[in-house]
Amino acid sequence: MRFYRPVIILLLGCTTLSCATQNQNINDQAASTEALSSREEAVGFFSSIYGFMRDTERGAYGLMYDIRDGTDSFIYDVQKDYYEDYQK
Repeated sequence: MRFYRPVIILLLGCTTLSCATQNQNINDQAASTEALSSREEAVGFFSSIYGFMRDTERGAYGLMYDIRDGTDSFIYDVQKDYYEDYQK
């Protein structure tokens, strides 16, 4: 699973670089403005992807910690009840 993270980051970096350098030979102001807006759109798109991935990761970690804490609390309560009932 850890193999996929660097590959995805590398692909996103290559895609971002190719989008940023795609329109280098533009001479007039109108085309330059169009290139700027397409670059802004690309940055916005990758920013939203990053935000989605970050929020998903936070949610998954939160879920895992909630499950772990709930399981730990349940085990603690069962052990406490056992020792209170049977260790008198």
